Amino acid sequence: MTQAATGRRRASPTFILSCAWALGIGGTTMMPLLVTNAMARLHVDEGQATMLTGAEMIGMLAGCIVLPALARRAPTALTSAALVLLAICQAASALTLPVAAFSMVRLTAGLCEAQMIVMVGICLACHRDAERLWGLVLLVSGLAVAGVFTVLTLFPDAASGTAVWEGLALMTVVLGVVAVRVPSLMPERPAGVHLGRQRGKAEIWLAWGVFVGVYSVQAGVWAVSALQGERIGLTLPQIGVLLSVSSLLGFFGAVVPAIPALAARRGLTVIGALAVMFASVACFFTAHGALLFFAGQLMLNAAFYTIMAVLNSFISAQDRDGTLLSRSVVVTFAAVALGTVGAGELFQDAGGMGVIVFALLALAGSVPLGLKALRPAPRVSASPVL
Repeated sequence: MTQAATGRRRASPTFILSCAWALGIGGTTMMPLLVTNAMARLHVDEGQATMLTGAEMIGMLAGCIVLPALARRAPTALTSAALVLLAICQAASALTLPVAAFSMVRLTAGLCEAQMIVMVGICLACHRDAERLWGLVLLVSGLAVAGVFTVLTLFPDAASGTAVWEGLALMTVVLGVVAVRVPSLMPERPAGVHLGRQRGKAEIWLAWGVFVGVYSVQAGVWAVSALQGERIGLTLPQIGVLLSVSSLLGFFGAVVPAIPALAARRGLTVIGALAVMFASVACFFTAHGALLFFAGQLMLNAAFYTIMAVLNSFISAQDRDGTLLSRSVVVTFAAVALGTVGAGELFQDAGGMGVIVFALLALAGSVPLGLKALRPAPRVSASPVL
């Protein structure tokens, strides 16, 4: 077999995982657009709109609790059903529905997205090359979702029409054709397989603490970013383009931990990224024009995905069967739901300064947790299928 053919075989599983992860994060990545769209189409205020879109986060939270065991027993059936149901939910969201019905549709969509996340976690559990693969999966999936986000913002009625939901439905169908193959990548781990030395439970809990701090800030800022843009005088089309492009470019932060000079300094990499996140939040909410608005969001996204690449690979290295990653998603999306809902209320009551203070407290609290969780330890080895 030629080296080129071998390279294609190795690239294919990464692409499948990226498509599945893209479908899992589609709703959260497009949160600002979904919030403004819900406000316009359902005639609710910004606090109610963030709560409605938060229903999707609750669905993902519930899915990551109940689906891991089921996904290991019937991966193909559950993945196929989730993809079909997700496409239906995205299309149904384009209809003019009562608020309660819309919430149920988004809750169901969240459950389906959780199935995609669970499957990726199972496939990367205890993978010896988890850090590199997570960087690639986050980058490729992020570029796909952010690319769709960018295209959707070019539609004149993106903030108030049905184009965003139709685009999400189309993305589900296109990526679903590839993502449906993700069960074939599940590793076979016979009884007694050696998984190497694992870290203690304390380090896992510390890493989850960093997840909470980082995700609550990212989700909170992302949820009110369109509202901040309106406050400084930007139009909705301008806001959409700036947010989508910053999201698209920000995903390149996922490859930062793979830089040779940083590969052995994961703790310092995370601390540096936390500092950049705080600086970007301060820049974003003190901006008076498009340039700083864009720069703040770009730095926030890049730093966030740098941290995610490190933490996801750290969790996967300790994960025997995908359960730890699913539990991590439970922790993080609980933070996302709280950050999304809380940010709307905080932004209304205290403005941008209130969000800045919250970000300072959350990110500063993550620093000692990250340093202790990511202290050097022997790497875990296994026999992966990817």
